[in-house]
This record gives sequence, structure tokens and C-alpha cells, in this order.
Amino acid sequence: MAVPGLKTRKPTGRVPWPCILLEGEEKAGKSWALAQFSSSDKIGALYWIDLNEGAGDEYGAIPGARYQLIEHDGSYAAVLAAVQAVKAEARRAADAGEPPVVLAIDTGSAIWDGLKDWASDRAARSARNRELLKRDPNAEVTISQNLWNDAGSRWRKLQTELLTFPGIVVVTARGKEVTEVDANGRPIEGQKTWSVQTHREFPYAASVWMRLRRGRRPLIVGARSVHVGIKPNDDPAREVTDSAATGRLLEWLVFDALKCDPGTAHVRDLVAFHGGGLLEHERTAEAAAGVPAPRTGGRRESDAGDLVARIGDARGDDDLREVWTAANRLGQLQVEVPTPGGPYTLAELIRARREQLLEAAVQAHPAGRRRVAAGDPSVPQTPPAVVQAAQAAAAAARAAAAAPRPDAEREAVPANPLLESSPTPDDPRERRSTAARRGVLASLEALGVTEAQIGERFGRPVEHVATRRLTALVRDVIAAQRSGGDGDGREDVA
Repeated sequence: MAVPGLKTRKPTGRVPWPCILLEGEEKAGKSWALAQFSSSDKIGALYWIDLNEGAGDEYGAIPGARYQLIEHDGSYAAVLAAVQAVKAEARRAADAGEPPVVLAIDTGSAIWDGLKDWASDRAARSARNRELLKRDPNAEVTISQNLWNDAGSRWRKLQTELLTFPGIVVVTARGKEVTEVDANGRPIEGQKTWSVQTHREFPYAASVWMRLRRGRRPLIVGARSVHVGIKPNDDPAREVTDSAATGRLLEWLVFDALKCDPGTAHVRDLVAFHGGGLLEHERTAEAAAGVPAPRTGGRRESDAGDLVARIGDARGDDDLREVWTAANRLGQLQVEVPTPGGPYTLAELIRARREQLLEAAVQAHPAGRRRVAAGDPSVPQTPPAVVQAAQAAAAAARAAAAAPRPDAEREAVPANPLLESSPTPDDPRERRSTAARRGVLASLEALGVTEAQIGERFGRPVEHVATRRLTALVRDVIAAQRSGGDGDGREDVA
């Protein structure tokens, strides 16, 4: 029965694309199982990200193995970019009806270890810990909670990309038995527990969790599935005894046990919760408490575009702290903003801007330039993709903020010559791919303007249109949306 005010739908019952956690002790066959999986005629290309393992090259000699090793520099930015590139290829293959693309990460333990090291290195560079280490080089460095939050935010960003992958994902991890500890961290004699060396959220998030141990059968620890036969909280972990799994463990798991059908499989519908803006009763309470009114002519700071523009305009920690405080008060820190490099949260953009300012300050000083040239690890290393995304998003937001306000009078003005249609390509120097151009294109995409519409509007492909014309189009579309009309009196962008 329909409920007023609710939007509902019936469940489909279809099996989604799986995200598999394949963990186990050393030399138990995790990487070998990945290489064997690549020989399956039920999958398309398998792309392998090798991290701290080095098995990818040698295992290419396994009979039938056919996979591609992804080259990278080991940085978070490079790994994230590789995952997003393979994800785009998987979407193309799925849309074309081709066999599913497989993404393999060997090993996920290296990613979380690297993020922990990143948090530790940043903690050591803090003013308080630098002074501590000067007095005692062997002193224990305390990692503050905000740095752990930063590391967790990076993991969750990558994890979301994996959980929404339009194909098959397999992430290996190291697992081992460890001594159990009590609430105070003291070992409990004679009690052991199993530990998976990855972020604690991933075993919960993965759709299937399988464990490998030397000399034992594979064990399905848990599965979010109605076909595997393990009821949560009722059935124990299940050993794989089916002879059909011999030599084709992952193929058996995906297609036989989970009954994943590439023709009907879909990406999991993940809707992340976020605090969002203030509700009406919260605004009333805020006003009663005497909180200052928002700037920019009454427009609330919950406008993510306004916050992004302020991030780009920030010139120091004080400015960034103000933006952080405003976004945190309004529950906007985890709101994702579309950028050319993919969606990033406001918190990630703030951190990227801060690291960019720190790096610029170091390079501006003669001693700092020498440290940069020498590759000093204490110099902040901002991930290029995140910095570029922050700059482009801020440029797009500033372009949007420059558009006329909705309450401004729109007098009749001559047609903007930058928006005139013409089949003649603009000067190649005015349409080079720059951060500003990518930011403008991302802004148009966020406004719902497609490349086809841009081409129809200007009478030529988008790659033949100068960046300044695209910027003019951003302002025209925003102005039209704010006034409730359609730019230049047209029915649509084209």
C-alpha cells in the first residue's frame, strides 16, 4: 500500500556484482587463485594491482593465465586513479554486453599499512611532535584522532569505488591467528583470535569473505547472499568441499556458489548517509542562540559550491579553519563535490588545499627548495589528482558564484558574442586541456549539460570550443536556472 510522502519500490532479487575479500595466512594461495581466475572463459579482462607482493609477473606463467598488470608508483593517488580507470572500462564492457571485467588488488593489507604510515609521518611532522623528537629521537609519537580520520576517509573513498564497481572485484589480505587481548590491551593467556590485516570496516563491507590456510580447505567465512547457504548468525563458516571448485576456486565462487549472472548483475545501490544541512527547527534554534547570519547576501553556507570557492580562495590555516568550522557545523564535511578527477568530499578538498599551501611555503624558502629538490620525505607531498580536483572545483564554483543573483534585476542585454553558434573551431591555444577547462567542464556536467548539448549549442564538437566560451555557458545556465528560465530564452541549453 502506498504511503503518502514515501517513494518505494519492490526488491528485484537479482544478484549484484560481488566484492570479494580473499584473506589468509602466508603462502596459502591467494595470488595463485587470482591468476587461475584470469583463465576463466566466463570473464573478460582481469586487471591486477600488485602492492608489496610481487607475484604478478611470475604467476603469468600459470597455464591459461591472461591478465594485465597495472603499473603505478605506489601512491594513494595513483592506486585510486587506476581503480577509477578500470571502473570506467568495466562500465563500458557491461554496457556493451561483454564478459565482466575483473579488478584484483593484491594486497589490500598494503593499502591500509600505507595509510597508517601516512598518518604516522604526518604526526611526526606536527610542531608538538617535532619538538618532542628533538629532545628524544626515540620518543613515542602520538597520532591524533584527526589524522586517523583522514586515513579512514581515504580508505572509505577507495572502498566505495570497489563496492560500486560494475564488474567483479577481488581484494586479497593477510590473515593470521593472534593472541586475544582484554579491554586494557593486555594479552589473555591461552586465547587466540583471527586477525585480518586491513581496515576493520572492509570485512563488513565486502559481499563475500573467504579464508585460505595452508593444508586446509578454503573457508567461506560469510556471504551476503541467499544462494551460498550460510544464514547470518545461524550457520557457521562453511568449508568448500565441492569438487567443481578444484583449480577454479574464484570462478566457482562467483558463478556457481553466488550464481552471479553477468546478464542481470547490477551494481549495489549504496546510498551513503550524511548529516546534510540544518533542518527548519535547527535553524530556528540556531537563530535563537544568536548565531551570526550567513554571508553572501543571505545565501546559507550550506551551499557546497560556496564552500568550495572559499577553499580555493584560502590563503592560510586560519581561512581553512573557518571553512572547516562552517562545513562541520552544517554537516557538509562529507558531502561529495563533482570534480574532473572524480567526486571528493569537502574535507578532502580542505586537506588538499592545506597541503598545497604548506608545499608552496616550503618551496618559496631557499632551504625548502633544496629539500624539495633532494626529495626530503618531511616535505608535504600533495596527491596531484586531489590538488587538481580542488583547484578545478574551486574555479568552477567561483565561476558559478560570479553569475547574477536570483533576486537581481535581469535587464535586456545584447546577446553574448561568446555564446554565438559557429562551425569554425576556436584557436587551439584557447582550448588546451588545463585545470581551469576541466573544472568548467565538470561544472557543466554537474549542471546537467551534456557534451552533445554543448556541441549543438555552439555548432561544433566541444573539443573545438574555447574555454572562455564554456565559462560563459556555465554562467548563462546558472543564471537561467536561478531565474527559473532557460538561458537566452531558449527551451534548453542547445
